[in-house]
Amino acid sequence: MRIKGYGAGQPGQQGQSGPGRERADSFRARHSIGERIKGRVLRREPSGLYWVQVGREELLARLEVQTEPGDQLMFVVRALVPEIRLQALQGDALQDDLPGLVQRFRAVRETFETQAEPLLHVLASLPPLLSQRQQAFGIALDGNAEAFALHEHAQALLTGINAALTAERGAVALYAPWLLPAVRRQEIVRRMTGSSGGGGFAEASLSGSMSGCGGLEVRLMSRAKECSLRLLAEQPDQTGGLQVELAALVRDGLGVEAQFLGVSRLAAGAGAGVLAELLGDAPLWASGGLNTRV
Repeated sequence: MRIKGYGAGQPGQQGQSGPGRERADSFRARHSIGERIKGRVLRREPSGLYWVQVGREELLARLEVQTEPGDQLMFVVRALVPEIRLQALQGDALQDDLPGLVQRFRAVRETFETQAEPLLHVLASLPPLLSQRQQAFGIALDGNAEAFALHEHAQALLTGINAALTAERGAVALYAPWLLPAVRRQEIVRRMTGSSGGGGFAEASLSGSMSGCGGLEVRLMSRAKECSLRLLAEQPDQTGGLQVELAALVRDGLGVEAQFLGVSRLAAGAGAGVLAELLGDAPLWASGGLNTRV
């Protein structure tokens, strides 16, 4: 369903004001792409639209499923900008499809990062050398049974996510908290673009949040002896240290100097996480927001 009044040119969009925008901003602040939320059908308007109670919000929407007032529905958040778009699921939705797996991974990741905060804080002080950070992370996990179990659970969910991806998408989801240990809510999607005969690029997109920088997205493209790096952050002027760290990791891992393509501002609340692109409703590169108009 598309939420009436939350689309382009309607209240709730940039440059607009009023209750519509406030409701839309509130909804976007509390929810993420791929999240499952329950709603209840309140009433039907003569126009054919329905009022639906979703959390604290009453939304006026067009539903593509057969329903009656009082029905409980499960929705998947498919898009947040420029329109809020939810997909109503028939019956009891399984949690082992792609949106459900992404939501479960994010929940386990959050619990892990809370439990592992002390060891991640220590890792952040290590030099930006891949093997050293990965080895230190493994040693630290071995000494923390609860964090170890949570990390294993997160990786198992990622295995399910990757198994659910169609071959045509050519993408692999990863979680490597040791890579940038100061970055929380980290998600990585890696794919090959172009031809496989030497002319293609390996692309890695990373999203997360970092103290001082706020939400951030990183895009790295590389092939033999070439690498480009682009960064978006809510606070671009606070990313100097992160830029140096990223360049050092590329130097250590790929043996080349990254061509830095600059840093741009990521709109507050726009970062849905790069796993959102696996759900088919987000572009490969958000550039400050999702582009999901339908």
